[in-house]
Amino acid sequence: SLLQEITRDRKNLKMTNNEGKDWLVQVKKLVEQEGTPFLCVYLDQKTRQFKLVADSESRKELRESEAFSELKEILSRTNEKKTKLQFYDDLCDAADAKSCRQLMPVESVKTNQETSLKVQMLLPHHSYDKLPVEILRIIFGYMTPTDLRNILLVSQTWKSVAEEPVLWTGFDLPDVCRRHVQALMMFSNLSLFSKLQHLALSEFFFKLKDEHVELFCDLGLSSIEISNIDLSEVSDQLLGRLVSGCKECVIKVLQDKHWGRPGVNKAISIISEIQDNSNLKSLELIHYDNLIMMATGEKRKMSLTYIPSDFLTRLFKKLDSLALENLHLSSEQLGSVFDQIVNLSRLSFRGINLDATQTRQLIDILGSTCQLKSLSLSKVDLAEIPVMAITKAIIKVETVDLEDVMIETDQIEELFLEFISSGDSKMKHLSIILMTDNLFEVDAVVFANAVNKLESVNFDGDLPETMIKEVFQVMSLGTNLKTLGTPSNQIAIDTFSNIAEVDPEVLAMALNNLQSVRFDFGGGDEADGCCCLSVAQMQAFFKQLSLKTKLKTILRKEHDDFAVQSNK
Repeated sequence: SLLQEITRDRKNLKMTNNEGKDWLVQVKKLVEQEGTPFLCVYLDQKTRQFKLVADSESRKELRESEAFSELKEILSRTNEKKTKLQFYDDLCDAADAKSCRQLMPVESVKTNQETSLKVQMLLPHHSYDKLPVEILRIIFGYMTPTDLRNILLVSQTWKSVAEEPVLWTGFDLPDVCRRHVQALMMFSNLSLFSKLQHLALSEFFFKLKDEHVELFCDLGLSSIEISNIDLSEVSDQLLGRLVSGCKECVIKVLQDKHWGRPGVNKAISIISEIQDNSNLKSLELIHYDNLIMMATGEKRKMSLTYIPSDFLTRLFKKLDSLALENLHLSSEQLGSVFDQIVNLSRLSFRGINLDATQTRQLIDILGSTCQLKSLSLSKVDLAEIPVMAITKAIIKVETVDLEDVMIETDQIEELFLEFISSGDSKMKHLSIILMTDNLFEVDAVVFANAVNKLESVNFDGDLPETMIKEVFQVMSLGTNLKTLGTPSNQIAIDTFSNIAEVDPEVLAMALNNLQSVRFDFGGGDEADGCCCLSVAQMQAFFKQLSLKTKLKTILRKEHDDFAVQSNK
């Protein structure tokens, strides 16, 4: 603030010094001719006196302040250290001494006009534009599209980095554009519109027409989801063109006379219009229908039999991921799917009717040629398939999801034994749903060892006492498991009705060998709303947690209160 006051009052500045040294001639010119405030305090080593070289106004201000005493103390302490000194010409912001840049050594002080100009060019400024592009890209990657919109306005450097499409993944239309057609048209004229990467074509409050869909066709969208929307006034060709330009497409059809949009016929038409040169790498076609057919006892399915098999072959050939759910396919169409499995890394085959021959063909293809990383099967009858064929089909798939699959207890047990003994298994995540009757009859030791070789396991129902004890016993000694349940939907440990039968110390060691664990503490969906863990188990868990643990996350369901079961 002292220098600020001096700078504001630059009148009558005169040089005051008791030294006649040559270097002061140029300083005097700087002060008296150019009106530059000057202040220098130094300790004369010969006379041991403090010397002050300054303009008249700065000298007066400094003498009346406490700063002069502080400067003398600094010089005294520096002199006492007897270290070799290096000269610095330090530039700092007069408004804030703390904002001085890092000191840079110079060989000499020059006070001519050329140096003054150089000093102005070197005035301290903090510019994040100088950060490497790679660093900016990493930082911007943590930001939401809302933040990125603001970053575009900061500088040209930031704008060039923030405009990269990879940063806008997931950026969707603002809600107001779904409510008002005028808002959609206005937004389409903004530069931000070109940043759209994902389009959820659903729940618009007005009927979309060709002119509206045209707006999205040339954006180079990364993904699109079509569901719960009336597209009756949009041409099939235009929708096919829109989908063809995306890398990922999800079409969900709800069979309902009120909410069933886009509808079966429209969905089939969209698929039929996908171009041969499409960019599609991932396709999900899902049909929802709660109507049960009396003759078969199964849900009504959406038929794709009107789509030529050779078209499906061309479509599926370029895909990396395919998900089909609750559909009816002809034998020729199923052949088109089977022929392309070799190219897929992800396959979901749920609710697709297969006879015994087709099921065996599917399993054989999965076991011989596929390079799948994720496999999801539902409503498939594997009861007549040899265990070795099933094992070969799934043991090299990283993520396996089996739901309501018909398979016998001895098949599951043999499958687990093969998995345990296999040295080249790649399976890390296993989900077994709606199969508890057969699953829980598996030998407890076999089940426990198989589960603990995985990284995550998911199942429904309540584990029997012998099985739950064995699982946590093996887990306490060492496990590959990172969590129970799926990463997005973990199983709450305290909801197992037999969990209280596990030794507290064993349970504590087991849970602390996981990376993530979930407790609901009575907030689950059970009727009694009770935490099945005992007090002793909870105490042992938290004690072990404080000593040694691999846990990184503890999840808890929000609820008002909870009850803890006492020791038996």
